[in-house]
Amino acid sequence: MDINKYFSKTNIINNLAHYETYYQVALGLLINTSKTKEIDSEIKLEYALGSIYELLKELENEDNLDSIFDTELQKQSAMDALQHFTNENIQAVKNEEIDIENSVNMINDNLFFNDLLLDICKENLATKINKWENIINDDVAKAIMNSLQALKSE
Repeated sequence: MDINKYFSKTNIINNLAHYETYYQVALGLLINTSKTKEIDSEIKLEYALGSIYELLKELENEDNLDSIFDTELQKQSAMDALQHFTNENIQAVKNEEIDIENSVNMINDNLFFNDLLLDICKENLATKINKWENIINDDVAKAIMNSLQALKSE
C-alpha cells in the first residue's frame, strides 16, 4: 500500500471527514430505528485512522480501489457504528430486543445507505472537512504518517 498516497494530509482530512459523516449518520439511524437512548457519536481519531488503514490494507490488491473505496468506507464506518451501538445496548441485543443481524446484512449488501442517507452525508461533509482541517496540521499529518510507516514495517 502506498501510505504516502492514501495518508497525505489532504487524504487524511478527507477520509476522516467521510468516515465520521458515515459513522454518525449510521449511528443516528440505528438509534432512531431502535428507539434507544442517545449515545456518544464522537469518533476517536486513532480508531478511525486504524479502521481506514485496515480497510485500505484489505483492498490494496483491488484493481479498482479508487472507484470502490468510498463505498467500502461507507460499509466500514457503518459496521464500526453498529459495533459501538451494539456495545452500548448489549443487554437489549442479548435479550433479542434489538436485532442487529438485519443491519449487518444491509451493510454487507450495500443497502444500508439509501439516497436519503447519502444526501444527509453530503450535506454534512463540508462541516466535517472543516473540522478535520482545523485538527490535522502538517505536524499531526507527519506524526500519523510516521506511525503508519512503523506499523507497516512490523
